[in-house]
Amino acid sequence: MKLIIRSFLIISVMLGITSLNSSYAQNTATDTTKKNSSAATPSIFVNTPDTTTQPQLDAMTKKLRNISKTLQSMEKSEDRNAFKNLLSQVQDISITASDLIKMLQPRLAGYTQALQTLKSTNDSTTDATTPKPDDKKKPVDNDNLEVNNYQQSLVKNRHDLQSKIQQATIIQLEANSQISQIQQSIENIQQVQLFTHLPSPLSGDFWHQIGLYHQADQTRISNIYTDFSSLFSQTWSNGTSSRLQMLGGILGALLIIFLARPLTEKLITKLVEKIIPPTRLRRSLMTLCAAILSSITAGVSATVIFTSLGYQDSVNHSAFEFSQHIIHQLYFCGFILGLYRGFLAVKSPQWRLLPIGDKTAKAINILPIIYAAIVFMLGVVNYINTTSGVSVFAQQLCNGFFTITAALLFLAIPIKLRQIGSERLTTGASPGLGFFFVAIALPIFCIICVITVLTGYIYLGFSMAVWLNWVALVFSTLTLLKILLIDITNLFFDPDRWVGQKIRLLGIKPQSMEQLATVITGAITVLTVLLIIASFVSPGNFDLVLFAQHLSLILQTQQIGNITISFGSIAQAFVIFIVSIYCIRLIRNWLNEKLFPKTTLDHATRNSIDTIFNYCCWIIVAVVILSTLGVTTQNITWIVSALSVGIGFGLQAIVQNFVSGLILLAERPVRLGDTVTVGGVKGTVKSIKVRATEIQLSDFSTLIVPNSQLITTSVQNSTRSRHMGLISIKLPVIAPKQMEQAKLLILDIMNNHPEVVETPKPSVLVDSITEIALVISITCYVNPTSSTDGVKSDILSEYLNEISKITTKDPVEKPAPEESLASEKK
Repeated sequence: MKLIIRSFLIISVMLGITSLNSSYAQNTATDTTKKNSSAATPSIFVNTPDTTTQPQLDAMTKKLRNISKTLQSMEKSEDRNAFKNLLSQVQDISITASDLIKMLQPRLAGYTQALQTLKSTNDSTTDATTPKPDDKKKPVDNDNLEVNNYQQSLVKNRHDLQSKIQQATIIQLEANSQISQIQQSIENIQQVQLFTHLPSPLSGDFWHQIGLYHQADQTRISNIYTDFSSLFSQTWSNGTSSRLQMLGGILGALLIIFLARPLTEKLITKLVEKIIPPTRLRRSLMTLCAAILSSITAGVSATVIFTSLGYQDSVNHSAFEFSQHIIHQLYFCGFILGLYRGFLAVKSPQWRLLPIGDKTAKAINILPIIYAAIVFMLGVVNYINTTSGVSVFAQQLCNGFFTITAALLFLAIPIKLRQIGSERLTTGASPGLGFFFVAIALPIFCIICVITVLTGYIYLGFSMAVWLNWVALVFSTLTLLKILLIDITNLFFDPDRWVGQKIRLLGIKPQSMEQLATVITGAITVLTVLLIIASFVSPGNFDLVLFAQHLSLILQTQQIGNITISFGSIAQAFVIFIVSIYCIRLIRNWLNEKLFPKTTLDHATRNSIDTIFNYCCWIIVAVVILSTLGVTTQNITWIVSALSVGIGFGLQAIVQNFVSGLILLAERPVRLGDTVTVGGVKGTVKSIKVRATEIQLSDFSTLIVPNSQLITTSVQNSTRSRHMGLISIKLPVIAPKQMEQAKLLILDIMNNHPEVVETPKPSVLVDSITEIALVISITCYVNPTSSTDGVKSDILSEYLNEISKITTKDPVEKPAPEESLASEKK
């Protein structure tokens, strides 16, 4: 018995320890091979202390202290580059601490689970091995001592992990605090620089300051040029092999540009034509492929050239950094050229994405080249300002030169567009709102940039010019992505396409597919607008890492009062909503088409169950969606409280009708197909909805009755006991001898009518005797789907036709039939 219990103990501990790190498992396996089978029970999971994490934590703590001291010494510094370097270091520490926490938490969970399993197993072992009072005393088993020692080892290692996780958490919090402090310092420096007034470039004072530092600045800039040109000169002077290597690199770059890229683009074009149907998706996808391919071509070509120069092995570090910076800018420039080449498609109009003519495309074909040149020049200016060490006035001279040059080049865009607009006006076509915005707002913005530079606010004008370049690139890219996603959505949910036909096999109607495509298209448009707004408020310095961080801050968790909302939670809630629609519809179809037909439930009962099930499902979905969005029970309580106030002021009738609708569905005093009389109006119940019930009248019009009226007022239900239509007619006959004849005739007419049911049988009874005639009461039942008024009209018409044949009197002279007891009593 004890052997079985001990075996169960070992298995339980093994299951509890499975979540430990794989390194521990390997160490454990090594230990087990060295142990004999008798001692393997407690020592199979001997856990060596973690000796690798603590040195990392100590190093990060020491580094944070040094950074903190550096920040204290830089309180009055305006060196943005130094702050950016510190920011990068602190961000690395924060990421490392977060990774350590994620790595240690599974180990801690494994230790906790193992200890819980070990404790429960020990309890069961103790209960099973406790000697009875009449048993003889047994010798003490050493297994309990070994298990206790093993348990203490687990507790010690778990405590060690807990302390390390706490230390890593403290390091992460301190690093995040320093990140906020450094970012605030950078923003303050930027604000100060933006509105720092220097002597105007039109004044002599500015050029006097330039002259003071001219010699030193010229030397520094010359050093950059000399270092960079030395890459080529040194390679050329190193011998024939180096020359051949450099020429091979240049030749390889030319082959990539003029041979590999066109061939790859042709292959992609053929593949797109073969796979994608002839829709706009072809053009948008090819535009994106052209942009990516051009970016890769430019960057890889430059990398091949610099690699052939052996710049990575060069001792000149500044030349290496400048080369890396040029490669980085060429990726941007290549993307710009490829993007706008796809937009315009001058040589292949059938692939043009923009809705413009050939003449217009040729007129503005030079603009992407101008834009790419501006972006490349911006990269060179930024490198000179950040790494060359030139004076502040030399930096502002570079900034001012770039701003004025970029503004003048951007002015070429509205000039070209105005020519196009004039041509459109002569042909009677409208240029469009976007055309007027670019043609008017862009030159005004460029003029403002030039004015700010000339008045001495050089850095402000430079920042505006850089922001304009960044916004133009982001806006064009996001517009392309929006068009591409919309085209993919429209193709995916097109009922006539192959994918749409497969989706229709799931039971989704074409109209629903079109509606879903419209919703997704709207969501894509909204997301694009949000991203464009994020690019507007982001620092436009062509730093993708910084832009991604800024974008993540916007899309990450945002606190609105007590509710935490994030883009991820909104997307998750949207997915839950879409999936819920499909699942609820699937279950309802199964109920109505599979389950209900195999039961004895009538149509009204089925409708009640289906409607109540639908309400319950959507209430659950609403709660799940609110929970996904971060709305807690307390928030829901506040919402309900606010709704109660609204109910007190104006929503009381709506809530009353909703509750009444639930009562109608549950209690079913009125069912579908019942013939009811409400307020003196008679009709057939066609549907019971959330707020009101629809009743179809005899003239096929619809009477909409609030649900509360069916609960609070008197309603006559003619088919409550029997779910069939009731016809009751009061018919006068002149003489007693005509009574039997009329009775037989009417019974024959009712028995032969196809809408009159056999059970209950039709009846003709004497109702009353008046001074001028005998009154007989005619009663019959019709099918639930039949119109009682139509059947009654058929019976009376047939009776008049037959009675006119067998009597000599004119049927028109007979008293008119009484259709209600009320008219008879009158």
